[in-house]
Amino acid sequence: MAPFSENSQLCDKLTITADGHLSRRKSNPISSTQQLTEKDHLPGEPRIKLEDDHVVKTLQSEFMTRNLDKLSPFLWLVAKQDSTHISALTHQIVRGREVIITEDPGLHLVWIYDRVFIKPMPKYLLSHAFWQFYLADRNSKIPKYQQHKIAKAVLGFMRSYAYLIRHKSDFILATNDNHRLLPKKITYSSFVKFITAFEEICDDSVSPRYKFGELRLSRLNFWTKIFLGRLMYHKVHGQYGAYFARSYGTLLFIFAVFSVLLSAMQVALAVVPLEGGWSVFAYTSRGFAIFTIICVALIIISLLSVFIVLSSREILYAVNDLILKRRTKKVGNNFRTVRI
Repeated sequence: MAPFSENSQLCDKLTITADGHLSRRKSNPISSTQQLTEKDHLPGEPRIKLEDDHVVKTLQSEFMTRNLDKLSPFLWLVAKQDSTHISALTHQIVRGREVIITEDPGLHLVWIYDRVFIKPMPKYLLSHAFWQFYLADRNSKIPKYQQHKIAKAVLGFMRSYAYLIRHKSDFILATNDNHRLLPKKITYSSFVKFITAFEEICDDSVSPRYKFGELRLSRLNFWTKIFLGRLMYHKVHGQYGAYFARSYGTLLFIFAVFSVLLSAMQVALAVVPLEGGWSVFAYTSRGFAIFTIICVALIIISLLSVFIVLSSREILYAVNDLILKRRTKKVGNNFRTVRI
């Protein structure tokens, strides 16, 4: 059954008829001329008919995240193993991230640098009748095994909004014209009443991807090469110039390091013993050249050490968190077994 009651639905334009069909709710008697123009599609989606034979493919493309589900056993390397690890919309702004609208479910809650991708909530998911007809009814047109997978993906998607919108300021951001993450004509109080039902959904009821919160795209691109055999998860830059521009700083740093090292080595090798007052200058030049080489080596070692320490700390934290979650899950299963 639908996770929310019919009284708390935010879209009442759909109803299930007595003979088990999905139709538009008729608030007033319809004349013959009005009947010709009666809407026969899902609310907010003119491309999807009320009982579309291709609704399975449509819902799969709109909500299922196949690549992330395949990658889910390794997502602990990408993000914190916590489905609630989702920053509210206002906190996204505080962290300097711009909210980018996307219709790709695989990019929902994925962030990189100063951007975070968020998929808007379709209007038909606010309808109790839609949930009952397509995602909960045993007589649904969607085959049972596909219905179960789609429902878990949709539940995870809807639950994410319970964390994205925590305060009225988040709701205002979600409904303004710049973002429009939610359909129009929804009040904050009615939305809270509606979305509260999704807060109680556990991780076992959602797809593998939504057992995690926000995902870092740079890490996804890296681990996708290893575990999925693809060049990258999502192409960030449309032009190669922008891609290489982000590497200029690193390349210049490497070039500067090698230039300093080679110059210092040349000085150290070129200095020959001199007589008179120039001998002191020669020894000083050689000593300074060796000192420069040592300083550069220490800087490189320090940077590598910091990188190794930070990476090791994140990996150890992820491993410990993974072990703790498995122990907690095992204890919970044992507790349920004892009760039975």
